[in-house]
Amino acid sequence: MNRVPGNKTDQRGLAIVEFTIALPLLLFLLFAGAEVGRLLYQYNTLTKSVEDGGRYLAGQLRSANANGTLATTLSNTISLVKSGTTLTGRPSLLPGTISVTTQTNAAAPTPVVVTATYTYAPMVFPNSVPGFGLWSDLVLAIPLTAQISMPVL
Repeated sequence: MNRVPGNKTDQRGLAIVEFTIALPLLLFLLFAGAEVGRLLYQYNTLTKSVEDGGRYLAGQLRSANANGTLATTLSNTISLVKSGTTLTGRPSLLPGTISVTTQTNAAAPTPVVVTATYTYAPMVFPNSVPGFGLWSDLVLAIPLTAQISMPVL
């Protein structure tokens, strides 16, 4: 029996070998894209909540100073940034801990500043990728910071 070069019988099983070689790369690209999308979603949530908190604080600051309720207004601002509402005890907008700081100067008409920091942790390796003794562990947790400065209304 003579074999003809390029016969299809010579190619049997080659597709599964190529798929096996390409599969890890395709899975890596799929999961990396999902993680980047998740990171951008959480950063967008953080920046929008900081904007809402800054807008709330800038609008309420003058009346809070006049009524003597500045501490309550600052507490409501922090709650608004963390949970999306001024009510206490509500679940956080983002998983994990959000630290919020506010800067106000009631005596001068300077802008209020609201800053929030959140540490993004990936789903696959939340803390770090182990180096298995070959290299140091690769830390994947990324601190996200959003800040807004608004004039007192």
